[in-house]
Amino acid sequence: MTSINWDDWGLAVPLTLKSVPGGLINRSFKAEFTHIPPKFLQGLNRQVFTNWGAIEQNMNLIFGHPVRELCVLPIRRKDGRIHNVDGWRVFEFLPDSKDSTRPTLEDIGKFWGSFTACLLEQSLQWETVIPNFHSAKWRWMEWEQKLHPVPDEFKDLALNLETMSTTFLDLEKRLPLAVQHHDAKLPNLICGPSGMRAVDLDTLQPGYLGSDFGDLVRSAAARRHEDDPEPNSANSESFEALWRGYAAGYPDALSISHLIRLMPAYLSWMQALRFATDAWEGSEYYRVDYPGQNWVRAKNQIELAKDLLRLA
Repeated sequence: MTSINWDDWGLAVPLTLKSVPGGLINRSFKAEFTHIPPKFLQGLNRQVFTNWGAIEQNMNLIFGHPVRELCVLPIRRKDGRIHNVDGWRVFEFLPDSKDSTRPTLEDIGKFWGSFTACLLEQSLQWETVIPNFHSAKWRWMEWEQKLHPVPDEFKDLALNLETMSTTFLDLEKRLPLAVQHHDAKLPNLICGPSGMRAVDLDTLQPGYLGSDFGDLVRSAAARRHEDDPEPNSANSESFEALWRGYAAGYPDALSISHLIRLMPAYLSWMQALRFATDAWEGSEYYRVDYPGQNWVRAKNQIELAKDLLRLA
């Protein structure tokens, strides 16, 4: 691990650094000290986030935006910056609440609806961190440009990706533009004494309205985890609870419900496409625990997309 000058954040060298599992992209650690609460150390994956100056810029905008009240923000260094030259940053360590009064799916949907509504209150010069991040057209073009031999057991996956492509390429043409979190899944929401807060803000950037609802449903209404090799599907009651909450937090969603309710299927199809593309490229983006895992993930997500399309 790259050495960290902790004094840049006004901190002593920690007693211990413990790896925090769970993330597919960045490296994360819990830093424990003698006389102060632990901190959360995170290093950007610089192969994925090549323009991490844009992340710095967007986080600075969040510090001055009302949406900051809905986020967990990093600790600024003494020089006012957030990241060091190697892309490391420090946060307060906020363990998820173990309180028995956990938020309902409707509460969670309302949080992300409010998050979208708050972001739309002000027009700011947000930077694009990863161009075309949630663009079906771009992801499909990436896939088509590959000379991709698909393993025999996943031939049906390639066929499903192609069969569904027309629906989602057409949908993209009709989507309004908006700043979104772009990774609004359940693990990126921390519930603490001050309420719910969004984390992992690296992909907050301009995109398509409804992307966050799509990611939320993809993670919260799925009956199986994306690593599960068994066929995935969606819980219709969970879908509707998340939709009610989202529309309560962002009432304008009701006027374009015919578009936004398609976004969970759109995002699941696109995620299948991303897993499949990465599998073909040797799993450079998503870490894997065994060979072929990204093919398994892709098949899981295409099955979920088919079921979410039914619920839209």
